[in-house]
Amino acid sequence: MRLLGVRVPGPLSTMGAVAGVVRDVLGGRQRRQVWSCPGRLHIEAHGVHGAGGERVARRIERELEKYEGVHWARVNAPSSRVIIAVGDPAPATEELVRAVERAEAAPETEEEQAAEDELHHPADGIRGTRLLPTLAANAVGLGLSAITRVAPWAPLPAEVAALPSVFDLHPKLRELAAKRAGSGERADSATSIAGALAHGLAAGGEGTLLDTAQRVEQWREAKAYSKAWCAAESKLITGPEDAAADPVVVERPRPLPDGPVEDYERKALAAGALAAGVMLPFGPRRALGIGLASLPKAAEAGRSAFGAHLGRVLARHGTLVMDRSVLRRLDVIDTVVVDEAALDTGRMAPSELKTLSDSEGVVDRIWQLFDPKRPKEERSADGWRLAPLDPDSPEAGELLRGGAAAVLGVWCGDELRAVLGLKRETPPGIATLVAAARRANLPIISANGDEPSFDADRTVPGGNRLVASVRELQGEGRVVLLVSGDRQALGASDCGIGVHGEGEAPPWGAHLLVGDDVAVAGLVIEAVCVARDIDRDGIRLAAGASGVGAVSALQRGRTSPASRSLRAVNVGAGIALANAHRRAGRLRPPVLDAAVAPWHLMPADVVLERLKTDHKGLSTTEARKRIAPDGVAERTSFANAFLAELSNPLTPVLLGGAALSASVGSPSDALLVAGITALSAVVGSVQQVRTERQLADLLRRSATTATVLRDGEERTLSADELVRGDIVLLDSGDVVPADCRLLTADALEMDESSLTGESLPIAKDPSPVVAADVAERTSMLYEGTTVAAGRATAVVVATGDGTEAGRSMALARENAPTTGVEHRLSELTRKSMPAALGSAVAVAGAGLVRGIPLRESMSAAVNLAVASVPEGLPFLVNAAQLAAARRLAEHNALVRNPRSIEALGRVDVLCFDKTGTLTEGKLTVNEIDDGRSRRRVDDLTPELRKVLAVAVRATPHADDPAELPHATDRAVLASAEHAEPGEWEPLDSVPFEPSRGYHAVAGRADGQVVLSVKGAPEAVLPRCSLDKAARRKMSSRMRKLAQAGQRVLAVAERPLETSTVDEDAVRDLEFRGFVGIADPVRGSAAEAAAQLRAAGVQIVMITGDHPDTGEAIANEVTEDDADLHVVTGAQLEELDEEQLAETLRTVDVVARCSPMQKVRIIKAYQRIGRTVAMTGDGANDAPAIRLADVGIALGGHGTPAAKAAADLVVTDDRLETIIAALIEGRAMWASVREALAILLGGNLGEIAFSVLGAALTGRSPLTARQLLLVNLLTDLAPALAIALRRPTGGTELLSEGPESSLGKALQRDIGVRAGVTTLGATTAWTLARFTGRGRRASTVALASLVGTQLGQTLVTGGVDVSTLAASLGSAAALALVIQTPGVSRFFGCTPLGPVGWTIALGSATSATLLGTLFDRRAEASEEE
Repeated sequence: MRLLGVRVPGPLSTMGAVAGVVRDVLGGRQRRQVWSCPGRLHIEAHGVHGAGGERVARRIERELEKYEGVHWARVNAPSSRVIIAVGDPAPATEELVRAVERAEAAPETEEEQAAEDELHHPADGIRGTRLLPTLAANAVGLGLSAITRVAPWAPLPAEVAALPSVFDLHPKLRELAAKRAGSGERADSATSIAGALAHGLAAGGEGTLLDTAQRVEQWREAKAYSKAWCAAESKLITGPEDAAADPVVVERPRPLPDGPVEDYERKALAAGALAAGVMLPFGPRRALGIGLASLPKAAEAGRSAFGAHLGRVLARHGTLVMDRSVLRRLDVIDTVVVDEAALDTGRMAPSELKTLSDSEGVVDRIWQLFDPKRPKEERSADGWRLAPLDPDSPEAGELLRGGAAAVLGVWCGDELRAVLGLKRETPPGIATLVAAARRANLPIISANGDEPSFDADRTVPGGNRLVASVRELQGEGRVVLLVSGDRQALGASDCGIGVHGEGEAPPWGAHLLVGDDVAVAGLVIEAVCVARDIDRDGIRLAAGASGVGAVSALQRGRTSPASRSLRAVNVGAGIALANAHRRAGRLRPPVLDAAVAPWHLMPADVVLERLKTDHKGLSTTEARKRIAPDGVAERTSFANAFLAELSNPLTPVLLGGAALSASVGSPSDALLVAGITALSAVVGSVQQVRTERQLADLLRRSATTATVLRDGEERTLSADELVRGDIVLLDSGDVVPADCRLLTADALEMDESSLTGESLPIAKDPSPVVAADVAERTSMLYEGTTVAAGRATAVVVATGDGTEAGRSMALARENAPTTGVEHRLSELTRKSMPAALGSAVAVAGAGLVRGIPLRESMSAAVNLAVASVPEGLPFLVNAAQLAAARRLAEHNALVRNPRSIEALGRVDVLCFDKTGTLTEGKLTVNEIDDGRSRRRVDDLTPELRKVLAVAVRATPHADDPAELPHATDRAVLASAEHAEPGEWEPLDSVPFEPSRGYHAVAGRADGQVVLSVKGAPEAVLPRCSLDKAARRKMSSRMRKLAQAGQRVLAVAERPLETSTVDEDAVRDLEFRGFVGIADPVRGSAAEAAAQLRAAGVQIVMITGDHPDTGEAIANEVTEDDADLHVVTGAQLEELDEEQLAETLRTVDVVARCSPMQKVRIIKAYQRIGRTVAMTGDGANDAPAIRLADVGIALGGHGTPAAKAAADLVVTDDRLETIIAALIEGRAMWASVREALAILLGGNLGEIAFSVLGAALTGRSPLTARQLLLVNLLTDLAPALAIALRRPTGGTELLSEGPESSLGKALQRDIGVRAGVTTLGATTAWTLARFTGRGRRASTVALASLVGTQLGQTLVTGGVDVSTLAASLGSAAALALVIQTPGVSRFFGCTPLGPVGWTIALGSATSATLLGTLFDRRAEASEEE
């Protein structure tokens, strides 16, 4: 036939061409794939992939090795390839291909045939796919579409053209098509080609364009795989042993479960078929249009696009994707299994040293003899010997029971000098995989038997039983992602990530080969969570598109109902496609945890040699080379913040409503709804970006600097500029800028409370030390700790995420809990949606009963449903939280995450450390004990005052205690006012040194020379003239003071004959007593704690101190008759989850608690439904701060790790500020309750009035545009003014909260407001109908509706200026809209005269007064 003089195919010839192309795709095998590189060929082979493939493989190998020039040939069955090493000259490729054809066999089963057909070797690139014919068909289809759009007729109706999509999107039909075509890929290509050509003949091109975009992405995916293979092949295969691999037989114990997409596809298409059947009486084309609107194309498009883009991301990082289909089914993965044997280095590290005699030189000898690669090998040198110790010996038994994996003995000659416990070195990358699984909310299982090296959720047997373990997990219904080097187990898993070291044979059979890059395995694990999100978003988009498509199909139009519904479906799929691209492109491999060298164990000269530096430091050039490429934190951009704000549950509802409005011919209404939604997101985004900048400024101002040796000169650099090998100089008061190994130390004491929780200074020494616990590594300095006294030189061994604090921060990046905002918005959405939908159904039903045309009734119903959605709700909650955040800034609290304000209002458990929160955060003298009596420092007897006087005399002189370097000296000198007064003239002294353990001062008192000594009891008591009984008694009293959490100093003195003193003179002392030093409780802490308990908040002190210390401090802030429940971290460790939850319900103090135990405590509280706030300041607190519902960092002396993990940074470290934050959180709920009553009560009243009017007349009295105007005038400014009011009242606001505010009180307020609104509008409308036309009655009702709601707002807000201004401004805006002719017409109104305004204002005022009286009576009855 001819069109415009051009010959075009007719319908019959076109259908024949379609059938021919589809037949070509379905039939025949593609050209055999061959890939070559210098000296090697990879040729596709058949019949080797399934069971029995070994026999065929051997036959192929024998046949090929007959050829001259073939060095070897090995079949790689999992990839259906034979790898051939050839010489020069090489046999002709065609001859080798023919040899393979002669020796191979056809697949034995249909399943094996399908598996081979769908197997795509990464080397094949585009050639191994059917993309070329599919894209060609798409091009033809688009050309046909262009022709048929201008043709007088279309050869095919749109309903027929959509049939291939039905087959492609229904799981059962898709399975049937795959079975008939021979494989799923053939069926997919056939339906795509058929769909493209059919849509071309039906004048529809949107679906073809969408399919083209997907195929182009798959093209790019295949090219990325080919490029990755070409780069890796020469390293991957170096000989026949690397190439050979027998078949991996996959026999899953139960079928792979369907994912959420398949479930939705079944339900959606079933619902579509049902809807089409119901609509048949209204016409078959309209019925088919509604049925086709249910096509779930967005769900499938999003999932496929994510898999393709993820494949490209993986290929860029060097991953070989051997089975790309696993990337399309990541959404069903629910379990991660880590085969630790595949990652294990086999190395061991010293963990504990027990000396049996003289310890001098032992550690140096251990370092000299110990080999971590062969830890159990006996080694000797210079008369010393290191060898395994008999496990049955008593020395070894103690360490083995303590958790040592092996025990070595250290002999000097024949004398056993020490016993060394070893632990297995945690494989590099394990922590990365665990953190990734935790972020993805996936259980992680260790395949290392009963000895996992990490906190696994479960253990299963590994080794030879790994395949059986995978099968067992699959039999339990789990879908398993396995990280391993076992090829059989990898093939049996649902997503096998194969790891192998350099020089090892690849684990052929894995779906993904990552080599030794475990970080990429972490990326895949994190992608599982993203895949689920993509499914969720795709399903929501598909549902929204179906709704819009169905409504579009009911409208009149130039195109068929099916065309209009398919257009909506394709638009939804296009959005899903873009969303998948965006999410996949943002994936990055997590930072890989590196194996930490035992720097504390190494001698200082060995450390310098390892780091290639010396005592003069690095040169500037060398330091520049060592700068890590990543170290700059990524700032939150406005675009990302905007997208995050749009992720609330109401956004899809509102945008779907906007699309529905547009589909029924109301684009202005759609723009109004979309504009309000965008405005809410913009306000929240601006606040988030501004807060992040404020926090960045705070962190920048508090950035740590250090004195560093560069080019042999001292320079001051920021901590971010340091590199490994830098030499840093530290003095008293300095903050350690990175993890360092001590080189020299002069009377060095460190405050490590930010890392370990220990509030007392720790003496440090450069000598090597064997210690598993960070707190016991006295040769190390850690980032964020402070020099309490002394000087030091140290070498940097770790920076950034490699430090102990950095690893805590990395752990803190695990998924933070979802804030209650999302939960509350979802709950309110669920409650408001039935009312909106019910009103729409009622209006449509009333219209049909009264003979209103279906399309008109449907349009009115849709518009009412859209207008009924509380579109101001997200804006309202965001604004209330931002206002609270600004007010908190006035209380020295910086809110990093405004959404945490809402959670603050729900907090019912507050966990905190005592240091700096309940206590002052500085040491003071607390108690004095003279060996007979013991009293607090403010209640001393004359004898005890003499003891304190001796302690003061034995302290270095200073005019200001703050000038002294040691915290204990500052505390003693500050307590001098409580000591016995007397004259004292210091003459000479023996200064304190850590190795000495005391400070001695000779001076003149009362005319004679006296030597006063103060120091550690273990250093002072042996120098006192005490018999054994007295010494035991004093040691017992000293232990009691120490158990109360105090640092104990012994005080002694004796007369001197000379005015000079040295160490030899410090003997024959007369013991005077003990001085107990502690961190005192804040004076306001008790009152603050009482307020919290009165508000129903459980206070839990979590501390690293002794239980007695915790209990003593808790007693000071608790009622006198309270019975405290004190437990230790070790006791909690022994409890299962149920016992732990029961214990935590009543616990007051958790002592000796480690960072990981804090995390477990937070999780346990959350499991039992509690809302937890966690305060802290140290790097060790960061994981728990991040995990808590509200994380609070103490910013005064908090570490960067704690601040970065927190939602709220309290800059003054006071408990009162935390209480102020809780008050703001709870007060916000009171304000939000009143604002929600305005918002939801007003909407409910509007719905009731509309339904009532429709029941009487068949049409809603107000149009959708008028209802949106009502919402704009009453929901935004007035409701916002109520929500933003500054809370009135003090601590009594702590009684507020979501349950009290959003419970019966909210329901009552909503009910009263809805009734009053309905009464005012209905009264005005009824009176106006008797006095004028319908349009005038509608306008009067509109004015009365707005007036009634504004009147109630004024009653609620009282004399608040902002509320008054907002209400009067909205009333003036309404009058302006109604009285301005052009604007009035746009909103469907007409200007009113005096009678109309009198009716509107009178009805509104009367209804408001009645509502106020009813409300007050209801409140009075509740109080009674």
